[in-house]
Amino acid sequence: MEPCFVHPLSSLETVDTEEGKKEVINSWAFASIVWSAVLDGNSNAMTITQELFTDSSQIPLLISRSKQGDETAVRQALAILAFGLDEKIAEAFGKK
Repeated sequence: MEPCFVHPLSSLETVDTEEGKKEVINSWAFASIVWSAVLDGNSNAMTITQELFTDSSQIPLLISRSKQGDETAVRQALAILAFGLDEKIAEAFGKK
């Protein structure tokens, strides 16, 4: 199993919902989980990654570099994923 990369901007927050208090993670934390799963060979995480990357040709190189311990590659992948998630969230909730 590859190491789990946690971006410094990752956070866990408690929010009030109709069902009570819930702990939620931000997009940076979710991106860290997804990227770690990609590096472990998880096909569902790869599907998410392919959906969020605007240039999927970057994925194989970032995987290779990340597995070699290249922290810059990890941070680049996490940034792409986090911003992609934020865009998807904005699309989903912005159309009211």
